[in-house]
Amino acid sequence: MRHFLLLASGYWSERSRRVAWLFSLGFLACLVASLLLALEVNRWSKRFFDALEFREVDVVTRSMVELAILVGGTAIVAIATIQCRMRLQVGWRLWLMSGLVERWLQKGADADFALSAAIDNPEARIADDSRIAVELFVDLAGGVINIFLVSTSFIFVLWKVGGAHEIFGLTIPGYLVFAVIAYAGATSLGMYILGRPLVSSVEEKAAAEGDFRFRLTQAREQIAAPSAADGDEINGRDFRRGLHNLASKWMGVILGQTRIVFLSSANNLLAPAVPLLLCAPKYLSGAMTLGDLIQAAAAFVQVQTSLNWLADNALSIANWSASANRVAALEQDLDRRVPASLRMTAIGNP
Repeated sequence: MRHFLLLASGYWSERSRRVAWLFSLGFLACLVASLLLALEVNRWSKRFFDALEFREVDVVTRSMVELAILVGGTAIVAIATIQCRMRLQVGWRLWLMSGLVERWLQKGADADFALSAAIDNPEARIADDSRIAVELFVDLAGGVINIFLVSTSFIFVLWKVGGAHEIFGLTIPGYLVFAVIAYAGATSLGMYILGRPLVSSVEEKAAAEGDFRFRLTQAREQIAAPSAADGDEINGRDFRRGLHNLASKWMGVILGQTRIVFLSSANNLLAPAVPLLLCAPKYLSGAMTLGDLIQAAAAFVQVQTSLNWLADNALSIANWSASANRVAALEQDLDRRVPASLRMTAIGNP
């Protein structure tokens, strides 16, 4: 992982750095703007539901106008986020692939060059694994940043709106904050336990996919060139063996993903109900208005979703880990076989 990150970080320091920093900072700015809009929507929900509870028609009407403005702002920020994120992914991927292809072709002209036996299907590592590693890294990095922004901001909302609550004679300040941290910690721990074997399963599946594509390439070359009947029979057995191996690796991934879906489905149903149950006593006693209840519930879900990011993205993390390992292994193998003057450089400025 460290080797892949060192390799890929060159995108921000070479000729492509201006474009790289432009879209990186733009992506970060969009995440901050999304957070500010989410906070405003949270405050809007309090005003709207309080107005409904006290039948304030003027406030309800004004809230509709405010909602339209928030919807328009959210749509604009969403468009900007997609543009920055996807342009960053495309530029970074082209930079990474161009460097790997350049070095591979340069060494391919050397009669003494040969990749290690452990480096299977280098073309798939360059085309597919580079794409997956770059695209998922940007998505996951955005998720980590969003965790920090959302959890920090909405925890303050929970602390303020939820206030203190007495449980078994003990007054707990900001009890909703402790509740959401405990709940998210429990679900994340469960996801870690259930999803940990998925990382190795995904890596094995990726290797089997590459091996199967390699066998298909061999079969195409064999069909195009005259070959003996015995050779065809052996190739057919290899093909079927590769197909069965691929199916068995996919079954491991399916089993791991099934465990994750079991927990995430239960969490999706339970998470919105937990804050309502926790706030119900204060609402029924009159210590909370309807707007406070809805605002606290929405903030609870926002914090829980951000803190539960690991549980929701376990499969993406596994896929990124597998692809990044394969790209790094190829780059390390090329690096051991080329002089320093031929090390990775970007062909252009994507």
